[in-house]
Amino acid sequence: MRLVLLAFTVLAVLAGTAAADDRFHPIPASGKKLKLKVVQYDGSTNGELTVEVKNTGKAAAKVSAQGLYFVPDMKPDEAPQRLGAVGPMQIAGDEGAERRDTVTIAAGETVTVTLDVFCIDSHRASPSAETPFTIGKKRMPKSLARQVDAEGRKAAKAAGGFGAAAAKSEVQDAVWKTRDKDWVKLDGEGVQEADK
Repeated sequence: MRLVLLAFTVLAVLAGTAAADDRFHPIPASGKKLKLKVVQYDGSTNGELTVEVKNTGKAAAKVSAQGLYFVPDMKPDEAPQRLGAVGPMQIAGDEGAERRDTVTIAAGETVTVTLDVFCIDSHRASPSAETPFTIGKKRMPKSLARQVDAEGRKAAKAAGGFGAAAAKSEVQDAVWKTRDKDWVKLDGEGVQEADK
């Protein structure tokens, strides 16, 4: 009996830490050479999403997080909020360094990056660290991506920068207001968005 309980506990832990489908997917509007895999989400309504970005091409390539969003791997009608990347990226293992708007990835290289992510569906429940995510098939439309980024940066700056604890709620409010102002359909829409 103890062995069965131990097996279920191990499976529950593994399922809880599983991130998306553990595959690399093309990064929208970045060419076919750049691919991204979700590694881990640390947060709830907002938090940090760790991803691996791989350059399968034969030349260095730059990646930007602006307009990227992540969709829960479950039925859209039951899924919690989707997450949108806002602000600069942090290269893993480089925590003391300045965050960057773009990261250059050498040919054949894979870089682990941390993204500040914020929920983009104010009417849905919050995700958790156990929610599996996959990158959206397209980026947000440019106008929405620019507005979300600009309003998020303004809120972060007023609260002491993206690294400041106080910034999380301020940026989250700015993201929701911007997103709700003029609703745009994104991957992962469900019945929850029927009245949008």
